[in-house]
Amino acid sequence: MAYPRVASLKTHDDFVSHLRDSQIDMPSDAEVESGDASPLAQSFDVHGQTVGNRWSILPMEGWDGTTDGLPTDLTRRRWRNFGLSGAKLIWGGEAVAVRHDGRANPNQLLLTEKNLSAIASLRQELVDEHESHFGRSDDLLVGLQLTHSGRFSRPNIKSLTEPRTVQRNVVLDRRVKITDDSAIFSDDELSTLIDDFIAAAVRAEKAGYRFVDVKHCHGYLGHELLAGRERTGKFGGSFENRTRFLRDIVSGIEAATNDLKIGVRLSLFDFLPYHPGPDRVGEPEPGGEPNKVFGGGEDGLTIDMTETSKLVELMHEIGIRMICTTAGSP
Repeated sequence: MAYPRVASLKTHDDFVSHLRDSQIDMPSDAEVESGDASPLAQSFDVHGQTVGNRWSILPMEGWDGTTDGLPTDLTRRRWRNFGLSGAKLIWGGEAVAVRHDGRANPNQLLLTEKNLSAIASLRQELVDEHESHFGRSDDLLVGLQLTHSGRFSRPNIKSLTEPRTVQRNVVLDRRVKITDDSAIFSDDELSTLIDDFIAAAVRAEKAGYRFVDVKHCHGYLGHELLAGRERTGKFGGSFENRTRFLRDIVSGIEAATNDLKIGVRLSLFDFLPYHPGPDRVGEPEPGGEPNKVFGGGEDGLTIDMTETSKLVELMHEIGIRMICTTAGSP
């Protein structure tokens, strides 16, 4: 089967033909509406604030800061372009580590007290650029994504994995060179990390951000905890224990901040790790463990969002109104 890049489908007819050939039921419009009356120009309300349109900038990992976790000219240019884009919801800007050992790259931004004013200036430059082109920013909602990269951490040297994880995983351990249990966070260490997330959220509020995204996607630490069914202790096993990390962060942020809102970027489902097969089409890598997949079926190759739905209900119960959906892991 061929997997064409969407950008290679140059016309609407090409796109519709590809959907039909792939047996995908996805309605689409041949003409994209523009102007104030178009669907994507409509405002919406969240947490009592009006967000001016339906465009959003999702968080990525710029990896172009300094080794101290400060923004560079390249970082600042990107954030100014966020403001220039016209999008009214800036979902996290980019992934910012809450402490050094959780950086996925030695040039990832780091939200320490020392770096606070620089991280604040990124938001201000974005707002200033937006105001200069669109005349207002009262309908602009800007957040900051907080992360610990877990087993994908490379805080010091790009070529050196320094993973910290929550459970052993045959395939993924092999990829990041985990050979024993020394990389696994203890319960006490996870409790300390929760405090680090809360402290980072307090700093984000001081820096002027309206919300933080507590990252739970793409195989990073928060996401991997959701699949920690075989982990022992208070952060593993039952659904209640596997969601304790998120619940404790949320309650801690609410107690420690004034009016900071909380969002979650969530991988709705995942599969067993894949690798390229003989014909370069992906296939499950040998040794995969289906029980360590969140949102997957019993075989680890299908989708079962029973627990995902349960998690979304839990998020609603604890006051989260902003969920950014994605899927899978690197």
